[in-house]
Amino acid sequence: MKKFVVLFLVVMAAVACGDNVEFNTPAIQGNFEGTAWRADYYAADVDFGGFLFEGGRGLEVLQLVTPTDGVGTFDLSSESAAEAIFKGVDGTIFSTANSPDPSVTLYPVEGTISVQNIDNSSSPQRISGEFNFTAFSADGLRSVNFIDGVFYRVPLTGGLVSLGDTNSCQQASQALNSAEQIFNNTTAGDTDYIEVCNAYRDALLDAIDACGDSSGNLQTTLDDLGDCL
Repeated sequence: MKKFVVLFLVVMAAVACGDNVEFNTPAIQGNFEGTAWRADYYAADVDFGGFLFEGGRGLEVLQLVTPTDGVGTFDLSSESAAEAIFKGVDGTIFSTANSPDPSVTLYPVEGTISVQNIDNSSSPQRISGEFNFTAFSADGLRSVNFIDGVFYRVPLTGGLVSLGDTNSCQQASQALNSAEQIFNNTTAGDTDYIEVCNAYRDALLDAIDACGDSSGNLQTTLDDLGDCL
């Protein structure tokens, strides 16, 4: 009995050590189509005012794009500003910006990217969070699925280029976020106020055109902004 207890404790200690290695090593990983997937390389960048995360394994590339470069949870769908992209071994691009063909499903596809921690004490900054999504090919007939996805202490090194140029709503939303931040840091007495204000107006109009405005919030902001004089 004593030998069994000792063996059990040794096994538990080994498991605990394995978990510590897993969670203390920078990574992008998840359950891809029912099997474990872990990136061989990973990096992060800031693109159009939001984060762009990338991890790759062989010919496969995973990218996660958020509309802002801060902590938060971002919904993924064909209507959202955030986007998840996966490039398969055959070069097919799957994106949450693509809608499924009605023959595949009539239900909206959902997913999330959750940025949970930004470590500003390290150089470069390191970012951690979770993700899950189903993404479709451009024709909506093929899909890939990730669940239990994690990006852990991914370094913000820059130099990345988004694979997804199809989601104009994403880009418009990120551009609006950047223009809004600049506008909020500018006063009416500043020499470049009119230029900054007009850039903000243009970004609002572009976002309304690209994403729609079912809540009316963007139009209200535009109306409140008034003429940039």
